[in-house]
Amino acid sequence: MGVVKGGAYGSGLLPVVDVLLEEGVKELSVATVAEAAYLRDNGVSVPITVLGNLMECELEDIKNHNLIPSLSWTKPLTAVSKDSLVYPDGSRLRVAINIDTGMSRYGVQPQDLPDLINTLDQLDVHIASLYTHFQAAITETEKNQKQLDIFLQATEPFKSRPLTRHVAATTGCVQGLGTDLDFIRPGGAITGLCSGSDVKGSTKFAECGFRPAFSVVARPTFYKLLPAGRYIGYDATYETSEPEWIANFTTGWSDGISRRLSNFVGHVRSIKTGEVFPIVGRVSMDSITVRLSGPPDPDDAFLVISDDFHNDTSAVGLARKLDAAVYEMPGNWSTRLARVYSRGGQVKLVCPSLGYTC
Repeated sequence: MGVVKGGAYGSGLLPVVDVLLEEGVKELSVATVAEAAYLRDNGVSVPITVLGNLMECELEDIKNHNLIPSLSWTKPLTAVSKDSLVYPDGSRLRVAINIDTGMSRYGVQPQDLPDLINTLDQLDVHIASLYTHFQAAITETEKNQKQLDIFLQATEPFKSRPLTRHVAATTGCVQGLGTDLDFIRPGGAITGLCSGSDVKGSTKFAECGFRPAFSVVARPTFYKLLPAGRYIGYDATYETSEPEWIANFTTGWSDGISRRLSNFVGHVRSIKTGEVFPIVGRVSMDSITVRLSGPPDPDDAFLVISDDFHNDTSAVGLARKLDAAVYEMPGNWSTRLARVYSRGGQVKLVCPSLGYTC
């Protein structure tokens, strides 16, 4: 089951889904009804589970698009007529039950699962799957094992039913926890993104053979040699201490690069030489300024986010610097940047600026 929420973690919903289905993925899951409806409107027919907790106002879209909503309680279903809980073809509604084994967000408590299932049976609502979500990091196997044990115990009385059970998202897949159940449920790992930024965990992830698919590549749009004593950018937060080559790149916080990467927190990396250069001055809405060692060549290109595990320029490295989630790094980039999709070293698809939607 491929998790493709948030525009497939920033890499683009439809292009990623196309590859997943080509590679044999059997089902998909997303966070919102709108994401699932978008997939249906674009011809995706495989089962789609909506991981966000169902609200009554979403029921019509759920039914009309033949989706599988997640439940933590039955309130949205008991608020409507039992006879209305059908898809357009007349088949009964199918749901996924989220069980709270320790994450303490959504999910029915394990001891309340039998009563919830009993109510669903009375409503003639079919249970498509039972699932939970691990809380702990890649390096904390014991905590996730405890959650798995709770899940297995809670679902044991119901496993003979025609339903599936799944727990292994990216972290579970790396740890090998729950990977022998009916589905694995990777999300970030699909595009090579680690679920955490700590050195030990991301090293273990990289050793599994993953590599990030997402990168941000830019060329300087202007550059100049400034004398010592010149202030750069809003609020004059950086002053040149000697003659310095300063290059402008047309990307900023409106595209997704955090303002917290101002003044030596963020860097770009030369594709040609591998040299790392600091962002100086404020990251502004539409621009960053970078201190280079000399004037760039006309064909020079730089990585703003690199498709690796580099400490200064990768999604993992940036997340570590910013105390952020790794998934934020590609997930925050806006539709203003064109998307270029390559496979096997060849460009397969180009989505121009503002032409990319999900």
